[in-house]
Amino acid sequence: MGRRGIRLWVAAVLAGFLATAPADAQSGSDDLADMIARTQATSLQQRFGRLLVGEGRDLEIDPAASIDKTRRTLLRRASVFENMREFASAEASLTQALEMAPPIAAMYAARGYFYMRRGRFSDALADFILGARVEPGNARLRHAAGRAQSALGDFAAAIMHYDAAIRLAPREPIFYLARAEARIHLDQPGPARDDYDRALDNRLQRATDRYYAFLGRGYSFLMQSDYPGAIADFGNALAIDPGSLSALMWRGYAHEKTGQVALALDDYERAVAVDPGDRLARNNLQRLRSN
Repeated sequence: MGRRGIRLWVAAVLAGFLATAPADAQSGSDDLADMIARTQATSLQQRFGRLLVGEGRDLEIDPAASIDKTRRTLLRRASVFENMREFASAEASLTQALEMAPPIAAMYAARGYFYMRRGRFSDALADFILGARVEPGNARLRHAAGRAQSALGDFAAAIMHYDAAIRLAPREPIFYLARAEARIHLDQPGPARDDYDRALDNRLQRATDRYYAFLGRGYSFLMQSDYPGAIADFGNALAIDPGSLSALMWRGYAHEKTGQVALALDDYERAVAVDPGDRLARNNLQRLRSN
């Protein structure tokens, strides 16, 4: 089967793999976004206006407070509203914090990630770009703009943002992982493989990120007909997530291409066990069993 045939064979599985990698985990989000996430996880009184548990501070705005303190209160207030699914009020608090002078990049990042979580990718992109103008040396805002462009399906534009992020922070592995994903979408397996190498060489910290790096690099090997390399990387991905349908299906195919039918059969059996309703897995299993 030629390269076009491989693309057709894995198209359905690839769609599922790539759909999960981009904005769901928010790989590489900045420190402010992490702070907001932790705030959201804090046990809060259910009615707005009560004190934060353990904080001892009211969520009402103190007219005499400094700009920095007021912004922090507005961020906590936005977190409460978002946790309560009052999204318009959350956005209003974030916008109020952002519009206080002087403008700071962190506020654009905060509202941008809120928009990402709401699926408002164009709005998120606009905020990330504005934040990068305020703070041109902020590599994470460049990366965030790339994530928004990827969510919008403009992978060529995403790569331009990732390039900028990498120039600012050449040892950040998350940036290479994100650019590799965009290159896979653009059918550039060779450059994608180089980026996956760099991401792994720079020691991705999160197991989820290492999983996607191995899975993506394995796919790039597969697209280049390097089946032993694909088998090895899909095995690495499965060591992190033994229930990965994508890794099992693609490794099964690579095993078939190298004549290892028994191993391919085992992978397809495991894939069916993971998702009995997956038609491609069942068809491949039945095909091999009938031979």
